[in-house]
Amino acid sequence: MAALSVLDTELLTQDLPGLAQVAVASPIYSGERGQIEYRVAGDARNPAVLMLHGLGSSSAGYRAQLAGLSRDFHVIAWNAPGFGGSSPISGQDAGIDDYADAVEGLLCALRVRRLAVLAGSSWGSVVALAFARRFPALVDSLVLSAPNVARGHLVGDARAAELNAWLRTADIDIPVSRAAIADKLLAPDAPPLVRQHVERLRDAMATEGWRQAIRSLFTISTPDIISAVRCPIAILSGTLDQVAPHRDHAARLLAAAPSATSYPFEACGHMLKLEAPAKFNAIIRQMAAETWSEASIAK
Repeated sequence: MAALSVLDTELLTQDLPGLAQVAVASPIYSGERGQIEYRVAGDARNPAVLMLHGLGSSSAGYRAQLAGLSRDFHVIAWNAPGFGGSSPISGQDAGIDDYADAVEGLLCALRVRRLAVLAGSSWGSVVALAFARRFPALVDSLVLSAPNVARGHLVGDARAAELNAWLRTADIDIPVSRAAIADKLLAPDAPPLVRQHVERLRDAMATEGWRQAIRSLFTISTPDIISAVRCPIAILSGTLDQVAPHRDHAARLLAAAPSATSYPFEACGHMLKLEAPAKFNAIIRQMAAETWSEASIAK
């Protein structure tokens, strides 16, 4: 990938906001109450932007968005249920709609009435789509980064075999080289600063939360639901993504939702928010501006 720009470097060297927790009321939790951990930056009176991380990540992956968007937006990045200090969903078999319910509970707890942009990366894009389908009045626009078609189309023995294969690897006690993880997630020549951040993202993972999230991927097929989402959608994909190659994931979503806008990230891998943070942030701003303009015209 290309060398980081001065702005990219500035965004990636900013300190993360501290972690906070909020009590959330929802039937997805034991006793119908849980805690969600999150980071926040920016004035709560500004338009809200919520960031949803992927399976092997956390709110820390949105360092550059919390830093770069906070002047104009109320930026929130969660740790999904079962990640970091967030309460896990009750039981083992969490579905994707349970995570959508958790997002709604978080917004209620934080008194956020509407999102200018809901951004999801990888597995987070799956949660974002499920949320936008279920709660359309709460979302003005979607940004899906390195999106995933999920595995809900699988049935029978094929489903069981693939799910079990995923679950066998989902154990934080299995020794895995951080460098090897970064090699898979990033473009081959990713700058050391980007690799450094990516190698730390698994720190907020717990085995059971990871396994719950994996199971949820097998409860939905995103090409089947994206056409039901009525808000503007931006689909971001890295041309060197080894985890969710464009042809297998983003291209299928674009085919199912022709009105969505495609944004290729040349020479980038799976972690677009860290590999090209200034470009990522510019798309967030563009989506927010376009939906604000459309809302103004409608009035």
